[in-house]
Amino acid sequence: MKMYDIIQTQIVFKGRFHEKWQYIENQLFNKNDRPKTEIMDLKVKYCPISAFAPQSKAYNFNVYSGMSTNVLAHTKLKFLILLKSVSVKKKIANVFGVIGGLALIMAGLYIWKDKLFGAYAFCSLAVLSMYIFLIYTQSAISVLGAAICHIVGVVALYRSGSIMWLSAPYILLPFLALMVRNLFMDKLAHTLGLWIEPLMLLIALTLFGLEFRKNNEMDISAKIFPVVFFLANGFMIVDVFYDGMKIKSRVKRGLGLAAGEVAPMFCLQNEKNEQVCLTDYKGKNHVLLIFVRGEWCPMCHIMLRTYMKESAKFREKNVFLLVIGPDPTGVNRKMAEELKLDFHILSDTGLSVTNLYRLKIKAEHLLHANKYNNDMEIPLPASFLIDRNGIIRYCSHPDKIGEVVKLTDIFPILQTIDSPHS
Repeated sequence: MKMYDIIQTQIVFKGRFHEKWQYIENQLFNKNDRPKTEIMDLKVKYCPISAFAPQSKAYNFNVYSGMSTNVLAHTKLKFLILLKSVSVKKKIANVFGVIGGLALIMAGLYIWKDKLFGAYAFCSLAVLSMYIFLIYTQSAISVLGAAICHIVGVVALYRSGSIMWLSAPYILLPFLALMVRNLFMDKLAHTLGLWIEPLMLLIALTLFGLEFRKNNEMDISAKIFPVVFFLANGFMIVDVFYDGMKIKSRVKRGLGLAAGEVAPMFCLQNEKNEQVCLTDYKGKNHVLLIFVRGEWCPMCHIMLRTYMKESAKFREKNVFLLVIGPDPTGVNRKMAEELKLDFHILSDTGLSVTNLYRLKIKAEHLLHANKYNNDMEIPLPASFLIDRNGIIRYCSHPDKIGEVVKLTDIFPILQTIDSPHS
């Protein structure tokens, strides 16, 4: 066996970046993009640097290498670059959120002063900024900001002499269609009613075209102004439609494991960095295993909030909820705290368990998919009821990806498997 030199180093940085180390590890030490050496092992841990800087963290690396310490310099440099790329996206998104908020205030001031060209310019800037903020953060404040942009846009058009029964629908309809999918996620999920958003966009464009041709009271700047809303909402609608069609195509080729199969066993870290194994529940509890796409997915947040409301009822029936997602434990911890969940979110950063349950899907069209592996894969949202003997008894419907499994859906099954004669 070849002997390797041991090179040890410490990389120090500030902030919450330690929550992303698993993503960085996957990106830095993936098989296709290694330094020209054989990396045998990687050990990572974090610890406080000093009592005076509790936010600072350090990672200790043991890299086994047959080459010179120049390899280490390359590794260190690349690690720091990746660290920067992880943090910059959210920082930039937050900057756009601030820009959008300030632009909204300026648009309101220009409307109040009846200087409508300035109002159009600042409202357009607000729309584009808020949608960038929304795409990268999926936060409630970003949705509220986008909604306010639309209302300010309608008011600006009204002051310009627009016909309200035309302008209000063509500004608001596409945005409301997107919100409807989120509000009725339990019925529409990711794949049902994919015609709703394109239809609303088509109606909006028809009404816009009608006003553009017929309303001679509006100047050309007022007539062009709504285009920014169509671009922003159109991008989101195309993304939702393509994503839904992509999932439908994947489902046709076969989705996940079926009822009656033995559930693959696994052990993963929960949001508290504790190991949780499926075997922990064997012989004692049933498990509802829920796969989510990631922390960035707004519909997954809605789904988890819905499960949280029913969590106690599930436990009364001896059903414990376990969520599996592709994010690191630190990200899962933050999500669990924000949603106030009383069940675990397990970290499947390598998508190994996702693969065991046959739920991996290529998602190169999604901005967030490059966080998990080089193949740009993420989990399909799906749920499995696993009985205390480790047998899958119920699966979410293949034609309704992302559905919330209700207790009423699985109650007859629970009665059967909990009966004395089962």
